[in-house]
Amino acid sequence: MNNKTFLQLAIEALRNYGLENAQLTRLGGASNTNFKVDADDKSYVLRLHTSACHDRVAISSELAWLSSLQSDTTLVLPKPIVNLNGELVTGVPADSKPETLCTLIGWVEGKISPIVDILTDDQLSKVGSLMAQLHIHSQQFELPEGFKRQTFDEAHFSGRLEVLYTALSNTELDKSDLNSLKVNASHIIAHFAQLQRKQDSFGVIHADFHSGNYLLCDQKVCIIDFDRCGFGFYLYDLALALMELEEQQRKAFLQGYETVKPLPADYTNLKQVFLCLAYLDNLGFLVANPEELAFVVGELPFAVEAFRNAVETVP
Repeated sequence: MNNKTFLQLAIEALRNYGLENAQLTRLGGASNTNFKVDADDKSYVLRLHTSACHDRVAISSELAWLSSLQSDTTLVLPKPIVNLNGELVTGVPADSKPETLCTLIGWVEGKISPIVDILTDDQLSKVGSLMAQLHIHSQQFELPEGFKRQTFDEAHFSGRLEVLYTALSNTELDKSDLNSLKVNASHIIAHFAQLQRKQDSFGVIHADFHSGNYLLCDQKVCIIDFDRCGFGFYLYDLALALMELEEQQRKAFLQGYETVKPLPADYTNLKQVFLCLAYLDNLGFLVANPEELAFVVGELPFAVEAFRNAVETVP
């Protein structure tokens, strides 16, 4: 679809919310086509789910968790908005093509840090506390009937590894390094698959908790973009957040986390496993984009070393 088609879809979607005379501003977004909507002194984010990553049930489930978080916590979060029919998901016809699913959520005012390095220890501690609050809520969250989200399990990570290996096999990279990565990553995934899923260790997670998705709002920190949320280990959610941080930043983040929720007793033994899985997930996602291939190729030596070291920490 071109920009004109996206705009037409957005205008049509907003009619379902009684927002016919809104001002639209195109936003960035890796999976969805997003617009900021300004109408009647209020602002929203309109998401056109154009990538078809999730069906109507999965999108409704994301917003059901977000709505529950709104009701049960004091966190500042995007508020899901129902359409004129009282529905969280709106289908907009597009000529002869299948309908485009759309959602509207409240705008959260704040700033995204241009680089993670400028975040203070105090800010990172607040971010860690925020994640822990999500995990505490997740432990107590009663899944609505029909709740459906992806699971970050053995099949997910094995799929990421296969995509990464196949893409890099078509480059000039040293095949021994590539095979080393595959063998060691497979070992890590097999070890991960044996971990027990317990109420205090596994549940619904944000799964995209990085500095581009939390906002600095006065003295608070807010989290946005729940589009990737699903079932996973809380340690995996944690690893995704820690992956981009330096050692001192990680300490600040974890200190904030532990003010709300203690780390599991086996955290030290498992942290490298989950950091490697987060690394694998990210590289497997990026390599599908031809524009990111050069970056992924450049990361291979670091990935090979990371997985080699991680294997030494597991049976």
